[in-house]
Amino acid sequence: MSKEMEELRRKFQDRFGDGGDHVFQGIVTEVNEDEFTCTVKRDDQVDYFDVRLRGLVNADLQGFAFIPRMQSTVLVCRIGKSNELFVCQFTEIDKMIFTDNDLKVVIDTENIDIWKGEKITVHVDAEKLEVTNDKVKALHDADKLTVTADSTTVKASTAGVTISRGGSGLKKTLDDMLTAIQALTVTTPHGPSGTPINSAKFASIQADLPNYLEE
Repeated sequence: MSKEMEELRRKFQDRFGDGGDHVFQGIVTEVNEDEFTCTVKRDDQVDYFDVRLRGLVNADLQGFAFIPRMQSTVLVCRIGKSNELFVCQFTEIDKMIFTDNDLKVVIDTENIDIWKGEKITVHVDAEKLEVTNDKVKALHDADKLTVTADSTTVKASTAGVTISRGGSGLKKTLDDMLTAIQALTVTTPHGPSGTPINSAKFASIQADLPNYLEE
């Protein structure tokens, strides 16, 4: 037993008393995240089942819980003189879970996930941040931020801005409009007119679109 764990064990022992072996060290061999319990092996011989990770063994109850890493060392405390046990000190954890009414937060070594009711979710990892509800999703990954609502998409990236809905996009619409303007002619008593005298200006505007619009 390490010096730190022994010190903690003694503190718990002082708090709960010496009778009944109230505090002992063990190794986590199994975890039940549904019931918030674990199995702890003591001295490589005795298995203690249903060791609590929350105040009560009840999957419907809410609150806060650490999920210990498999094969990690924990200190286990006894509740009074009963056979009920709970983990009172962790050395390594794989996950933290918090629930309160319609809020749930799960944090592990790679992800952060938040649920609020049935519509709002938040996911964070090393690659992306994603926020969704029942109608809109915002995704920030790599070099872009994308907001999607049904068939409408707004995206900002290092390549420019995209605004689209269905099969239509702002860049294509502007490009088609400027092309049509440059080819515009008007019927006169003397026949069709020529193209606009400022076609070069429209062509310049058209050529500038890719500098800030991606699609």
